[in-house]
Amino acid sequence: MAELFHTLNIDPKVIASQITGFILLWVVLARFLFRPVMALLDARDQEIKSTYENAQNERARAEELRVEYEQRISAIESEARSRIQAAIKEGESMKDEIVADARRRSDDILRKGQQDLARERDKTLAELREEIVEIAITAASKIVAESLDDAKHRKLVSDFINKLEVSK
Repeated sequence: MAELFHTLNIDPKVIASQITGFILLWVVLARFLFRPVMALLDARDQEIKSTYENAQNERARAEELRVEYEQRISAIESEARSRIQAAIKEGESMKDEIVADARRRSDDILRKGQQDLARERDKTLAELREEIVEIAITAASKIVAESLDDAKHRKLVSDFINKLEVSK
């Protein structure tokens, strides 16, 4: 083997020193470079995981807020619908009240008109009777010029009143 190293121009001391130097370099690099780099990589990995977890938490919180917001909107819409229904019912009751009041007033006006008409009719009938009596007396005084018995006199007045009632 020594001959082979000599033929290849390889010095075993150089190889041993290079292996020792490589091991020392590896130890130094591992201690001062690889560990800090690995620590930085681990820290960065933890930071990314933390950021990802925070993003997931924020997304979950946003979803909760969205659900809460939708529930609030639904509650507000429900309340608005119930208020609208209450206003509609109130409007209907007011309409019914107004219609009932208008009917009451129209009935009162109609009743008053009927009462006025009945009074006018009674007044007109009373005036008509007075006129009939006047005319009957006038007719009787003209007929008195003729001689009438009581039955003829009653028949004449009755006929005259019947003629007046028919002409109404």
